[in-house]
Amino acid sequence: MKNKPIYEVIFSDLCNQIIDGKLVSGEILPSENELCIQYETSRETVRKGLKRLEQEKLIYSKPRRGYFVGTPHRDEINLSLPENIENAVSRFKDIKIIEPALDVQEALEISADHRVIAIYSEDYSGTLFLGIRIKYVPYDKGYPSIEDEINFAVFPDAADAKRSSFSYYTQLRIQAVTAPGEILHLLKCKKDEPLMLISGIDISQTGSRIGYTKRYLLSSYGVLSGTSGFVFNK
Repeated sequence: MKNKPIYEVIFSDLCNQIIDGKLVSGEILPSENELCIQYETSRETVRKGLKRLEQEKLIYSKPRRGYFVGTPHRDEINLSLPENIENAVSRFKDIKIIEPALDVQEALEISADHRVIAIYSEDYSGTLFLGIRIKYVPYDKGYPSIEDEINFAVFPDAADAKRSSFSYYTQLRIQAVTAPGEILHLLKCKKDEPLMLISGIDISQTGSRIGYTKRYLLSSYGVLSGTSGFVFNK
């Protein structure tokens, strides 16, 4: 196996010292000059190794003072859905033009008399029914068209290829709920059965609300897993 680049060696060595507790939170790292001498390399290479440590949030810099060991952010949690839900296939069910409920008005920042397109689809993993997804889009004549939204619901991969993923971001909220009466028959569950609701507001980079999605997952599949703190993948 080829030798690691020097900047990777610097990153790994300092990373191991931090993980092993030889360098603790708030402690200053050796200076760039000291690291240049220790590893017999250039300042540019040393900075490249330190930059990787910064990107991993293991260290931070203070102007004219140097680099310091950071503190793990235990309150920042990375969550992920089970693979069968992540890879679920969405099947178009129905589409309606409706008057928005209060939560839809607030999410899309629209008035009560501003109608929305509601697109209903079912999520499946193979033949296994996982839950219901409802997407709400403000209805403005000509934009977006109902036909475009149906195409997006029925052929999401093809439609996504035409939409810039960097043109908007999504604010997520996750909570435990029971099935609303109007979709109870679609979820095929009991009235008091707990569900996981993942709601997301799509916001353009200019700040306008372009979509609101509510995804109801049956309790059998409504499971999240995650980690907090730093994970070092050697």
